[in-house]
Amino acid sequence: MSDRYSKPLTFERQSADAVSSGHLLSVVILSYNTADTTLRCLDSIYDHAPTIADLEVVVIDNNSSDASADAIEERFPNVALIRNASNRGFSAACNQGIRASRGEIVLLLNSDTQLLDQSLDVVVDYMIRNPDIGIAGGNMIGPDGKPQPTCHVFPTYKNLLFSKTSLFSGLNIFRRKYAKYRFAPNKITDVDAMAGGFLFLRREALLNVGLLDERFFFYVEDIDIARRMKDAGWRVVFIPKAKVAHLGGASTARHPSKSYAWHHKSLFRYFMKHHPWLLPINLVFGLGLLVHYSLWWTINLLRHKG
Repeated sequence: MSDRYSKPLTFERQSADAVSSGHLLSVVILSYNTADTTLRCLDSIYDHAPTIADLEVVVIDNNSSDASADAIEERFPNVALIRNASNRGFSAACNQGIRASRGEIVLLLNSDTQLLDQSLDVVVDYMIRNPDIGIAGGNMIGPDGKPQPTCHVFPTYKNLLFSKTSLFSGLNIFRRKYAKYRFAPNKITDVDAMAGGFLFLRREALLNVGLLDERFFFYVEDIDIARRMKDAGWRVVFIPKAKVAHLGGASTARHPSKSYAWHHKSLFRYFMKHHPWLLPINLVFGLGLLVHYSLWWTINLLRHKG
């Protein structure tokens, strides 16, 4: 198997004088045709700014066509704004933001979220007091007011049948299994992986394992980096007192077929990367993903016609 599936990503260490004398939190937001939600997200960040750390905010605009970048620049002149000439995908754009930031802790925050309470203080304080934590996350509260299942177990060929995107997970007989593999504990808990929409990363850990793998254009990059962190000895921790309101799918809802295809491609790349010795199984698995996507596409087509 080619080493392109295992080659680590790296970035330059920030010079000591580039970092604030106190603790610094960097919030990195990817914006893509979500002007209104991004502006509300930024409002919430400053309304609930941390009191135990300095704050910097970096927004990467992936070539939006709705004047998002202009609106952000006008409303928030202190935000570091990066304008991309094309849609570079989630991982590559977030890596731009991480490289442009200086904080010892970096928060990757979806543009369709709004911070609640002093959640930034909660996580920053816990990570400062527990230097073995490489990744932390919290509750994402859905439009119905209930916590969304933001904790993941690492994917296997079996448990993907019960994943959020599986056609089988909606069946009654599979719902209990789905709850087992995606959940939100009511206490601080070490988990396999956290959802990428509200993801705190320790810079020291990133220097150790590398940035997000840009071969994952969209989806699964959060699970991949959590796996690399845990393999390197870092903890991944869920902190329930940290909360954001999550609208969900503000940009992907416009192109559901493309988003679903990206998810399937990323899953295939994940198994090729982490289980390269199982090439025959991976090829069969890839064929299964193709059939699953085709079935989903057909069902949705028939629903729209109906």
